[in-house]
Amino acid sequence: MPFPTDSVQAVLGYAVAFVMATGVVVNLAGPAGIRAAYARWGYPAGFRFVTALLEALSAILIPIEATRPWGLMLAAAIMLAAIATLVRAREHLHALPAIAIGLAAVAALA
Repeated sequence: MPFPTDSVQAVLGYAVAFVMATGVVVNLAGPAGIRAAYARWGYPAGFRFVTALLEALSAILIPIEATRPWGLMLAAAIMLAAIATLVRAREHLHALPAIAIGLAAVAALA
């Protein structure tokens, strides 16, 4: 069954999947700012590839009805990790988008 588009939860789910897919592209491309951020946060050089893999898995799982809850929970967990990283690095304002995306993932589960 295709992903429904007739509810707020469905729209939020598609939005979260889109953001996760965008994260995959950004992390795989690895512009200098992204590489510098991972280094500043204390992650190994290749950790952005792990992040991209998890984001890709989430983006793939969300549109499939049977796996949608798993994809949304994975997206929420990724955002929770991002929030923890940014708060630990005292980059509080940068955590706001991750908070919004995490809340959208949780709301899409409802």
